[in-house]
Amino acid sequence: MLLESINQFFNKRPVIHVLFWVVFVIVGSFIFSYQQNFPYQFYLMNFLVHLPLFLLYTYGVIYFMMPGLLLKRKFVLFFSGLILVTGLAALLRILVSRYVYFELFIPEILYPKVWISTEIFLINVFWILGPAIVFAMFKYYKNWLNSQTLAKEAERKQLASELQVLKAQLNPHFLFNTFNNLYVLALQKSDKTPEVISKMSDLFHYVLYECNSVEVPVSKEIKLIGDYIQLEELRYDERLSIKIHKEIDNSEFLIPPMMLYTFVENCFKHGCSNDPDSPWIKLNIKVSGNQFEFEASNSLPSVSYSGRKQDGGVGLSNIRRRLELLYPGNHRLEIEKDDRVFVVRLKIRESAT
Repeated sequence: MLLESINQFFNKRPVIHVLFWVVFVIVGSFIFSYQQNFPYQFYLMNFLVHLPLFLLYTYGVIYFMMPGLLLKRKFVLFFSGLILVTGLAALLRILVSRYVYFELFIPEILYPKVWISTEIFLINVFWILGPAIVFAMFKYYKNWLNSQTLAKEAERKQLASELQVLKAQLNPHFLFNTFNNLYVLALQKSDKTPEVISKMSDLFHYVLYECNSVEVPVSKEIKLIGDYIQLEELRYDERLSIKIHKEIDNSEFLIPPMMLYTFVENCFKHGCSNDPDSPWIKLNIKVSGNQFEFEASNSLPSVSYSGRKQDGGVGLSNIRRRLELLYPGNHRLEIEKDDRVFVVRLKIRESAT
């Protein structure tokens, strides 16, 4: 509770501003006192006398000139105004020093011989600009962080939206054929009926409830495609050949949900379902350390359908986009197709955190 209270205290903007100006006055006074070998309290009073000028200049530049001119791309007006305002503030600081600070706190015998010179003017410009530059750096760094947060949130929402699209893409033909086969099995009082119902239940439960995260363990995806394949096999009898090879030493490796399902569904929808001969599917899944490798290949029908583009459709385009958002620079997706074979290869490497 104490740490939480402290964090809330320091997250308040006024507190940060007050702390900055306290440090600025204390450190600035010390620097001048050390350089001039003069009592510290005199320079402390000097900074306190000039503090209203520092505040007026800094907040005027940060909260009025920058939003009103710089961010609206009025560069000439901004820099012209900045030069003018900075010069006037430096001159005003010299005047305040002469007619307020020295008059109130310094004996006349210690008055300087020269009140204004190029060197004195530039020193005052430096001290006037200093706090404004620091505030500008922090303000725009904070804005950059906010923009990054908003961008990540937009990507997260985009991924969530695309996942909903994937959920809606459960092939209607697959559903129709599965329910039809289930109906036939029920009429035949087949021993397979309870198993089919169980696998359908698992599949829909996963799709509806378990893949709401941006990433899921690869073990869950493998179970999903296993259930899906067994349900699809019901309508192919013995003519479909499916080979699955797995090498997995990290079953908790995270991948986008329904990614493997999309690849496997693509094998059936764009390959096997159109092949009246002896269709085949080969799947290779490998997880080694922080690297995931997947390859899905399937036969294509010998009869070519002119004008039909078999590129995987919306599903693979959707997956490609999600991979770009989740693994920029840490994945490679390759798609190859000839007259008889369609191949998808994917590699994902976890970035070091």
